[in-house]
Amino acid sequence: MRIILVRHGQTKWNSEGRVQGRTDIPLNARGMAQAEAVGEWLSGRKIDAVYASPLMRAHDTAKAIADRQGVCVKLLGEMIEIDFGLWEGKTSRELSKEFPEFWVDWSWHLDEEKSAMMRAESAYSILARAKRAVGAVMEENAADATVAIVSHTMPIKLLMADAVGIPLENMRQVKVDNCGVCEIELHKGEQSKLITWNERGFLMRKGLI
Repeated sequence: MRIILVRHGQTKWNSEGRVQGRTDIPLNARGMAQAEAVGEWLSGRKIDAVYASPLMRAHDTAKAIADRQGVCVKLLGEMIEIDFGLWEGKTSRELSKEFPEFWVDWSWHLDEEKSAMMRAESAYSILARAKRAVGAVMEENAADATVAIVSHTMPIKLLMADAVGIPLENMRQVKVDNCGVCEIELHKGEQSKLITWNERGFLMRKGLI
């Protein structure tokens, strides 16, 4: 199965550099244009099913893909973004002042106790639910299907890192931009194959980066 993982388009909070977790912020004008661009770029391929996190920034991005494929968006609750707890909605400047120790060392999300201190979800929890979601998608579709899943930074980064063997400790060095496209090939009992990571040339060509 080919799984195309797409991060949602830009929001106002993205443009402001605010930490954006479960808060349901819509796409801004650039984000809507990015969503249309990724939908157009993927329209040259047959995509059998399109899934999305229930947050509207992901759903609306997914709809731009699904509309061109003649399918409906299916919600996938376990692909929702991290619950950032005390960090939610804050800028880097605010976080560096309020939580200097945690800001310098982002590895707190790899520690269950520190994540609890931040009232946030740990990376392990996110990865576990994201893998359950992918497992459900694989069960629901044919082995040779191509599916798109529109989600968020943390679920996508963690899934991609897990698929290709990148230690979670190196997650901060892994980047997935707004409407960046990642693609992996998955088959039961076989090693995952990396096809694309953070493809966004289609956005550059339209001046949307």
